[in-house]
Amino acid sequence: MGYVKPSILRLILTVFLSAGLFAQDQTLYILHTNNTNGALENCYCPDHPFGSVEKRTIFVKDFINEHPNTVLVDAGDFFTMTHQSYKDSLMAEAYALLPYDAILPGDQELTMDSDKIVPLLDLMNTNIVGTNIAMDGVNNLVSSHLVDRGGFSIAIMGIMDPYAIKYYSEELKKKIQLSDPVKAVEAEMEILKDKADIFILLTHQGADLDEAFAEKVKGLHVIVGSHSQSAMDEPKEVNGTLIVQAGKEGYYVGTAALILNKDTIEAKSGRIDTMTFDMPDDDRVMEIIHEYESKTGRINRQKLKMKEEK
Repeated sequence: MGYVKPSILRLILTVFLSAGLFAQDQTLYILHTNNTNGALENCYCPDHPFGSVEKRTIFVKDFINEHPNTVLVDAGDFFTMTHQSYKDSLMAEAYALLPYDAILPGDQELTMDSDKIVPLLDLMNTNIVGTNIAMDGVNNLVSSHLVDRGGFSIAIMGIMDPYAIKYYSEELKKKIQLSDPVKAVEAEMEILKDKADIFILLTHQGADLDEAFAEKVKGLHVIVGSHSQSAMDEPKEVNGTLIVQAGKEGYYVGTAALILNKDTIEAKSGRIDTMTFDMPDDDRVMEIIHEYESKTGRINRQKLKMKEEK
């Protein structure tokens, strides 16, 4: 190779590096969680020694620092199944540590009394979506939320199917008004068609119903599911829609990746990452856990045993 002037070499390097950065910027990541079920920490179970929110918080922060073009969402059932008010308030505080762009409440949230759920949702300090959901006394819900990442406008919607509350009492069912989810999403997409480049739908209905929903609605790019607590190692693609879900109890964080090229999506992929026992704990979440233990006297016996062995 002949001699290249330094100025020309610098120009070549600049173009090369800029092209690399541009290519990196065209990947949109969607981090997703669901069915945490009030699990603030690892269960210390020998058969599945996984972490939960105490691991997730550092994992997500590190991921977003490395990949700024990331959307963070949750598809519901983040509070306890038995409506433990104190623990639920601590979970809301823990969720607020992360920059969730939007959250869909699940049946475990919407079957709470409005005077309980409203302050908890406020404490989470994020956008609460419910495209087909209404609840007496709850004004936190928005039909959709728009975010911008890398110059792309992303619409986040959320629906619950009546199936999710099928086995609740009639009294609890009356608290929640659910319109037809397909019609609600199609109407919202029509409103947003000139504003959004990408449509993400959070659902609380189960993996099978997610597939059926994708067959009915055109134009959805990603469905982030919940309720069935499915740990989908590999996502499914139905009618052009990537369907993902990340298990239960906070054991996993899901990652969907969309490779964007101008106005088209060239590729879609997804995976779930296990919050393994050896991952670092978030200091603030551990403080919250210690607060819960000291005030309630409830502490995992398996955790005590492991500490004694150390």
